[in-house]
Amino acid sequence: MPRHARSCETVAASTSPSHDAPSQQESPVGRAVAATAGGAVIWGTLGPVAALFPPGHMLQMAGLRLLIGAAALYLLARRGRSASVPWQRQELMVVAIGSVAVSGFSVCYFYAVELSGVATSTVIAIGGAPVLAGITARFVTRRAVTRRWAVATAVAVTGITLVSLPGGTIAFSLPGTALAILAAALYAAQADTIQMVARRHGPATAVAAIFAGGALTLTPWLPSAVPWVAADSSRLLGVLYLGVFTTAVAYALFARGVDRLGAPTAVTISLLEPATAAVLAAMLLHQSLSVASWAGLVLVLGGLALMMRPQQPGHISA
Repeated sequence: MPRHARSCETVAASTSPSHDAPSQQESPVGRAVAATAGGAVIWGTLGPVAALFPPGHMLQMAGLRLLIGAAALYLLARRGRSASVPWQRQELMVVAIGSVAVSGFSVCYFYAVELSGVATSTVIAIGGAPVLAGITARFVTRRAVTRRWAVATAVAVTGITLVSLPGGTIAFSLPGTALAILAAALYAAQADTIQMVARRHGPATAVAAIFAGGALTLTPWLPSAVPWVAADSSRLLGVLYLGVFTTAVAYALFARGVDRLGAPTAVTISLLEPATAAVLAAMLLHQSLSVASWAGLVLVLGGLALMMRPQQPGHISA
């Protein structure tokens, strides 16, 4: 694990009040947490906006979203610190894997929204990702995960489960659930690849390269997507919003969190996305949420608050 990609708990322990380093490291960590949370809240608007589009155009929407987002991220990356850092062959392989994960997540998620609704699809796709990210960190990349992260993630995922229980007007289907679970795996994979590439090239360049590759994988659907979007101004505005904000801005913020905090912690913080999406779905799309669902939202926030709580001096991480 790189020295700057540590979990929040580990960082909190190292930045406990002392005579030598009062707050010099706490500020970057706090900014990384805020950036990740901000990106997650923006992501929470993705599902409700996508639900306003007519069904049957998910690949076109996903392709345009990635293309616009990649262009915006490229402009952002040009201002970064790593424009002249040479690329290594293994890094290009990681970018290729990340590109497939990014495009695959977009396709699986949007189709899951069509089949199972915004709230159910979002909470499953994002709720399962922290668990998979933690498993990858522990058993694949051999990075330590803390006990607090595990407990906080368990609490938050329990909340996600309550939110995703079918009920009221929330749609549910087995294929939609399967696609959402696959999206969760791809989401965890893209977080890991962003962290790997960001080590040498910085967060902005990492997401720009990965999303450019993701857009490339969906180019067969772009010729039919352009006239479809151009025929309606509201579609054009919607796709621009999805590309610039829910892709470029949100992923730039998320990549900053991944680079500083590590993939498992950043992915757990991104559970704010389903909380945001579920509330927006209830408010704007009239998808009713049960008492259990609202209790689940409280658990999500409680789990994140537990993970973000400063660790007491002398407390040992797992």
